[in-house]
Amino acid sequence: MTTKEMKSKVMTIANGLVKQGISRSAAMIRAWITVKLGRISTKAAGVTFGKRQGLLQRLSLYRSEDITISLQREHSNTYDRNAVQIIAAVRGKGSAVMGYINRTLAEAIAPLMDAGKAVKAILDGITGGHEYGLNYGLNVTISI
Repeated sequence: MTTKEMKSKVMTIANGLVKQGISRSAAMIRAWITVKLGRISTKAAGVTFGKRQGLLQRLSLYRSEDITISLQREHSNTYDRNAVQIIAAVRGKGSAVMGYINRTLAEAIAPLMDAGKAVKAILDGITGGHEYGLNYGLNVTISI
């Protein structure tokens, strides 16, 4: 990433955070940290909602090479104006929403996505579910 691209991403994130009520200095610090990291590993939030546990259980049966992860803004979410869905797709089978980026990270990523900047995600793994009563989880790495 060039210096110009890096500065553009920092300003996009910072301006988005300021619009949400965060002070300019705190927004700049958060934006620089986010961009400097470049890659952020995180767990998906909301994986126990609805039928997502069953979807994750089925997803765990496929090879990771056959699974692609994408991120999509959900502007109509009434609970989080920065909601970013995590969508898993299995080659030749279809796709489904598996969860969301956590609220704090979504505050930084949503302005980038809204500005049309490239934000990508890859599957790190599916966790849990090995014993009765254990929930499944979804780990992803986000590249900014």
